[in-house]
Amino acid sequence: MRFLILILLAYVAYRLVRRFLGPVQHPPDQHTEPSPEGGLIDEMVQDPYCKTYIPKRTAVRRVVAGREYFFCSEACADRFEIEAEAHSEN
Repeated sequence: MRFLILILLAYVAYRLVRRFLGPVQHPPDQHTEPSPEGGLIDEMVQDPYCKTYIPKRTAVRRVVAGREYFFCSEACADRFEIEAEAHSEN
């Protein structure tokens, strides 16, 4: 019984601390903007190699043949560059 009372008191203390401290506010990234609902919007881009969608701000950027591409990882970027070089040689 004491254990349940201790758990209840700990929960009440936690809720009081959270109420007084409020939610943690993180500064927005430079590539995000507030939405009308108050959330953050980030542009999604598609990896040209594996076709995965990723947030533009976290994508690996490479310029291949004068054009900027966005990749989900360095591995996809490397594979895409190898294939692009193979196609340009033909």
